[in-house]
Amino acid sequence: MGITKPVIFDIGAHRGETVEEYRARFPESVIYCFEPFPDSSEALKKKFCNDPITAIISLAVADGPGERMLYINEIDATNSLLPEATTSRRYLPKQAFTKSMIQAEVTSIDEFIRNHHVNTVDILKMDIQGGELMALKGAAETLKGKTVSVIYTEIMFIPHYEKQPLLYEIWNFLSEFGYTLFDLYNLHRATNGQLRFGDALFVNQDVRRRVIDRYPQEP
Repeated sequence: MGITKPVIFDIGAHRGETVEEYRARFPESVIYCFEPFPDSSEALKKKFCNDPITAIISLAVADGPGERMLYINEIDATNSLLPEATTSRRYLPKQAFTKSMIQAEVTSIDEFIRNHHVNTVDILKMDIQGGELMALKGAAETLKGKTVSVIYTEIMFIPHYEKQPLLYEIWNFLSEFGYTLFDLYNLHRATNGQLRFGDALFVNQDVRRRVIDRYPQEP
């Protein structure tokens, strides 16, 4: 996109794996890391304590502010605001069983942007284990304002959590705001061959016009 100092929202930052990649690629980027699980949030604070332009936000993100139950799983990368699906074949790893639950403070993207006077979000990354559509619904005002350039989100093709959205639901929702799918990445399949989950990149109309559509026509 030609942006050297992007503003990045990393929602579901876990222990900073993606933050490190963004920091290496965009050294001057301002990164907001949202991570509600106390152990992971503390790990982020220690890892980036000397990085003044990486902000650690110990909040979950959903469709509105308040408090929600956070399901803590044995594999903490699978922690979620949603319980594991129990009405269909299990697609989460067996080791990802829920071991405890805690109350987590929650914000929405719209609320956070208003309260912190964020003007643009160049990259919105989400990996929140089935909570992505909730987070997007809490960003409706921001999406209407065309504030977010690209959205890189985990997507699922089969239920892993109760009442989680599948890819088509996220796609349909984003299309209402003019976002279009660019590509799919990191596709994972189950032992029975079923496509389980991956990542999707959606772009707004401006990015498609200025960047993607400026490439030469197909031969």
